[in-house]
Amino acid sequence: MKRLFIAFGIISLMLSCKTTQNMAQDKQVKKVDASTVFVEENRWELISFKGMKPDEAGFMERVPSITINMEKSQTGGYGGCNSFGGEVIVEGNTIQFDKLFSTKMYCQGVPEDEFFKMLQQKLDFKLVGDQLSLLKDGDTLLEFKRTTPEK
Repeated sequence: MKRLFIAFGIISLMLSCKTTQNMAQDKQVKKVDASTVFVEENRWELISFKGMKPDEAGFMERVPSITINMEKSQTGGYGGCNSFGGEVIVEGNTIQFDKLFSTKMYCQGVPEDEFFKMLQQKLDFKLVGDQLSLLKDGDTLLEFKRTTPEK
């Protein structure tokens, strides 16, 4: 009888731990696969520039945005003052925007040059739900939120 009671206690404990583990997994934010997200018609709008909101960083008129098409290795978007395009290289969890070109309008106080310099580095990326974070050496430089593409 004592062995039966101990066995019942052990089984109850194991089931309790498994249920707690499943509940913890359900609460975690779902990570997303880049190959299913970086396709045609994706658009990412800047929500954080070096830890600041876009308007705090100087993006007053229009918020920067990017599109990424892994299949065609192309990118494009808006840098806060000028439209841009170029190539994108995605390998594992790294991304690099290469051979960027843009229109050349002058906009005072907009940190667009710094934005473009950040993009052209080899960066780690993290996709969680509808949020894209670009990191360098573990520090988050840029954060974007997925939005509806402009037509």
